[in-house]
Amino acid sequence: MKYLLPLPALLLAGCQMLSYTAPTDGDVATVTFSSDNIAAQPVVCVPGKGFQSTPTSLQQVPFETKAFDELLKTMKKAPEVTTTVRADEQARIGVIYQKGSAGNRDLCRVAVQFNAQAGASYAARFTNDNNQCGLEVSGEGGLQADAVPVDWKCPKK
Repeated sequence: MKYLLPLPALLLAGCQMLSYTAPTDGDVATVTFSSDNIAAQPVVCVPGKGFQSTPTSLQQVPFETKAFDELLKTMKKAPEVTTTVRADEQARIGVIYQKGSAGNRDLCRVAVQFNAQAGASYAARFTNDNNQCGLEVSGEGGLQADAVPVDWKCPKK
């Protein structure tokens, strides 16, 4: 039995490694993810490590009330998720959407690449219309984002 104990500990530690750690130094840009009340998980491409989930996900609230506020904070869910990414001509971000019901599971992953300029702020809006997922990126203050859809691949480096 003593050999089985380290395995769960390693598995739990591995889950923590998948969460995105935003850069705190160097040239960065700010990205704020949002949706139309759709629960989804924003992700950021980290070259060599793949797409990594932000610590907070986008929330869905079934009806307007403040009763859910504390619960959603505890569950690390918010109507907007803001993070920083490395300033890069080929910055990649995405969103994972998953909805399950009575034996059916809807899953979509959408990723875009854009020129993230140092010091700039961007809005990334996730949409899901008729099971068509999309991610629209726009720069604040009239800044053009020129985001293009890309395959769900994160460059090795």
